[in-house]
Amino acid sequence: MGATVCRACSRFLLVFLASFLLSKYEFGIFNIFISIYFFSRLFSENSLNLPFIKFAADGEHDPALVNFQIILLKILYVLLVSFFIFLCSDVIVEYSGLERKSLLLLLPFMLLSLTFYMFVGQILISQIRMRLLFVYELLNCLVFALLLALFFFFGDGFSTERLVLVFSAAMGGSALLGTVVFRRFIHIIPRVDKELFWKIIHYSKFTILSGISSLVILKADVLMLGYFRTPQEVGIYGMALFVNEAVQVVFDSVLRICLPRASALSGEGDSGQIKILFRQSVKNIYIGILPIVAFLAVAAPSAIHLVYKGKYDDSILLIYLFLAASLVKPVGYVAGIILGATGNIRLDNRNCWISAMLNVICNVLLIPRFGVMGAAIASTVSFTSLTVLHYLSVRHAVFYQEKQE
Repeated sequence: MGATVCRACSRFLLVFLASFLLSKYEFGIFNIFISIYFFSRLFSENSLNLPFIKFAADGEHDPALVNFQIILLKILYVLLVSFFIFLCSDVIVEYSGLERKSLLLLLPFMLLSLTFYMFVGQILISQIRMRLLFVYELLNCLVFALLLALFFFFGDGFSTERLVLVFSAAMGGSALLGTVVFRRFIHIIPRVDKELFWKIIHYSKFTILSGISSLVILKADVLMLGYFRTPQEVGIYGMALFVNEAVQVVFDSVLRICLPRASALSGEGDSGQIKILFRQSVKNIYIGILPIVAFLAVAAPSAIHLVYKGKYDDSILLIYLFLAASLVKPVGYVAGIILGATGNIRLDNRNCWISAMLNVICNVLLIPRFGVMGAAIASTVSFTSLTVLHYLSVRHAVFYQEKQE
């Protein structure tokens, strides 16, 4: 939890500064760029997250050999994604509402810093060294705060581009420091294992497909708002998403324990313990989010009005809707993690794509007529459908399978 909170603090500080220093219009542009960044990192980084931890923790492969294959693939994936971004930059700008191609030129630098930064963290996660992970994430938070302070005193003002550059530099600097501080845990065998290399690529294809659908559920509403409406409305929507990030901290903290543990139990073939892990993880999420949801429901409206002097008062109703939706997500969230960790990535893909298509259809129907509220309703409907599908799948493929055996 501590590691996740520290990592969230960096994101929180970045988005808070953007919302506070930038106009509502520019904050909308910022949110559109961040959504494009999340889609880009899916192909360059997130696609390797699950196979990295799974193969490093399953006990069947040498982690040092896995690490080297992952390094090669991270570099390859960043290069491919960067090339695609440059190739399609005009189309991306036109249909997302981003308006400035110069922002897309920052994405390769941001993705390279991210993948280096995540590598060190994933090493610690795969070894379940959560105390050291907390130190690493705290280090990143401090580096980011230091760079922000230096830029504040010696720079000539903030913009979306400058905030992105500072955030990327903080990730790159933290990764360098982390490599030195935690070098005794980073073991690499510099040898290409073709079988393992292609096995990771094969698995990453499914995580990409699952990730695309997940991001369609999470971020398509922002991009479709940018296409159908104005950046100002995207800014309103972005503020509601920003407040809801406090709840996401709990989900991320459970993921960091549940994923490697489920992968290890899957390697042992212990479905009974996986079921216990599922129940405990869901319970832990609810224990964590219920106080946060209650606090935000009471405090968020007054705090937003006070801090932003009424600029984002029109996001308050959206905040309540997102808080209600977060109470539906824990069961489906943990079920999705376990499906991926136990090798049932195809089921995870199927469920995510069904909900993603439902989300797109709802957005197309609702955004032109209801604006930001239509986007929020579409997201809530898709989250609910994904929870139901994931739970039914994990019960049949993992829990019920144990009884059959």
